[in-house]
Amino acid sequence: MTSQCLELKFVNSTTLEDSKVFITFQIIPGGQPDFDVTYGSGKAVSFKAADCIISESLSLKDIGPAGFEVTRAEGVVIYVSYGAPLTSTTSAPAYIGGGTDYGTLFQPFELTRTGNPGDQGDMTAINYFAAPMKISSYGQDASKPLQSVGYLTGANQIGNEISKLTGANPLSRITNTGGYLVRYIGPSSFNPQDATIPFPTFVPYLQAVYKAGQQTKIANNNAFVYPPAGTNGSTNYNFILDMTATAQADGSIVLDGTISTEITPAGQAPSPGKSFSGCKLTISAADENLYNGVIYGQAFAGNSAVSFSGGWSELKAYITSLGLDPQDAYGTTQRLAVGEITSGLLMGFVNSQVTPKGGTIPIKDMTSRDWWTITPVIAFEDVQPDHPYYNTYAQVIYSASGNEAYSIPYSDRLGDGPLVNSVSFENQDVLSWTVELLPPLATPV
Repeated sequence: MTSQCLELKFVNSTTLEDSKVFITFQIIPGGQPDFDVTYGSGKAVSFKAADCIISESLSLKDIGPAGFEVTRAEGVVIYVSYGAPLTSTTSAPAYIGGGTDYGTLFQPFELTRTGNPGDQGDMTAINYFAAPMKISSYGQDASKPLQSVGYLTGANQIGNEISKLTGANPLSRITNTGGYLVRYIGPSSFNPQDATIPFPTFVPYLQAVYKAGQQTKIANNNAFVYPPAGTNGSTNYNFILDMTATAQADGSIVLDGTISTEITPAGQAPSPGKSFSGCKLTISAADENLYNGVIYGQAFAGNSAVSFSGGWSELKAYITSLGLDPQDAYGTTQRLAVGEITSGLLMGFVNSQVTPKGGTIPIKDMTSRDWWTITPVIAFEDVQPDHPYYNTYAQVIYSASGNEAYSIPYSDRLGDGPLVNSVSFENQDVLSWTVELLPPLATPV
């Protein structure tokens, strides 16, 4: 039987007193009615107004050793701030470019706890890094964790490694008005239309792929149900990528191939559906900032470096005819294609000469789907030992946490990944999480 709530406790292993460490919740817009978190024998975590998405900050001293009781929290970001509470109310605290809470040192982790057995949470440092932590989950036996993730390296060492990547560029190395270092910004956070990303460009990597004449097989899939799950007579529509990625002389990337469908009506065997050939995706290097923004950010909304042509328009019309637009099946399939090739670049799999342990072919000749089943897990400098052909910032986070904190959006595809279950794990109820807070960046510049 699933527990009615999750106990969320904190262990303060920093040098700060409990009165100087604060916890703040960020909910989805309009999510206050579905947010149910209490502390101190039933006190509700509160918001200043009905339109706020950021809760009022609570110190560890005020929260007490029993922590929080989380009855319902969907897509919640939980900020730990060090030395001062957060003051943002209707938007997330600012971590780049200035704004509310910009000068405060804080680090988030994430939690969903709605009662679904698949609910999870994680540590994330995709956008920035300020402090390490550890998360352990427990069932009936409070002495034996069900899962445990955490950093293996201290904050200052991690920060020094990131600083080396940019030559201590102030665009990435953020200090407050008191001269204290408060965070390091990762490459995915920069708006390529506003500023040059202070991290290595991917053009040399793709030009090396072009010179090698290496093509990369992109193969993965995602599925959608219509009518939605839980409705009698639903049909499963599986969209399957079968594409080839080719680098161009200027570093541009072109994916071309087929997207096929597999249809499985409820209670029946799957059968082939329509196929769409000539589906072409281009990531252009004509504007290098926009190009790097797509690869580092793994997103393309509003970015003119990305274009979809050929069979994509027919696929879109077909998806609409199936009634799948409300589930954003077309956009999700686009993101799958972009995410697959950019993950391969960010982690260094594209054109890697390395043959995995127990394997028979080098990674460069594997399909992208097979990258995610490599055991033991290897990525970044392990698969590109001769050149830094990968996201160098993500490599630091990956190594410092053993891939137990998100360093890129698709970190969860590698091995066990960063995810920690919050409702059920291997047929056991998850009753509590303990978050150990480790010393943050705290060195005056």
